[in-house]
Amino acid sequence: MSLEVEAYCNGMPVSVEWLRLNENEIKDLVRDIIMKGALETVQIAKSIVPVKTGRLRDSIQAYERVDGAVVLASAPYAGPVELGHMTRSGSLVPGRHFLAEAARQVIPSIAAEIENCINRYFRGEML
Repeated sequence: MSLEVEAYCNGMPVSVEWLRLNENEIKDLVRDIIMKGALETVQIAKSIVPVKTGRLRDSIQAYERVDGAVVLASAPYAGPVELGHMTRSGSLVPGRHFLAEAARQVIPSIAAEIENCINRYFRGEML
């Protein structure tokens, strides 16, 4: 008994062997797109973060990881500024959400670029 499976992407036949042979190349392309998006997120976050001394703004960085990238602000008070906090007197200081807002602006373009890249790859335009 045998089983034959055919897979198609945008009307193009795709074999398991083809996917295995090209998996690392596709991963590298996607990783590059994600890192580019992370760097763009850093620039937007730096442009909208509240600034008193510049320490928080200057602490915003992007780092490449095996599974993508991470954007973080390493100043000790980054979390309370991003998420909000309670003062000693009990009043709420709302979060400024500079990292979340920057990511919200960039994520759609990252997703579109990844989709476009993979579609072009499967159409054979990037071989």
